[in-house]
Amino acid sequence: MAIKQALEDALDETIHALALLDFDALKAVEERLTILTQSALIADQASIGSILRKKRVLELVLQHSKSNLNALQRLYGRNTRDLWEH
Repeated sequence: MAIKQALEDALDETIHALALLDFDALKAVEERLTILTQSALIADQASIGSILRKKRVLELVLQHSKSNLNALQRLYGRNTRDLWEH
């Protein structure tokens, strides 16, 4: 039951962090899930598989979020330069 609650909390925190585009909070959730998968709290293989699948999805979200944020920063920088040139 503790594992299920931890996963639910992690998903809630992930949604909140994505809404705020908070990369640091997303990274913290990923690190907590990594620790959870390695802890003695996990009783069966099914729980490990479920956690690892969710962790993989979070990793993909982080990768895409980071790349999207970098693109936005480049665009913002370009737009700011254009404003100064005119």
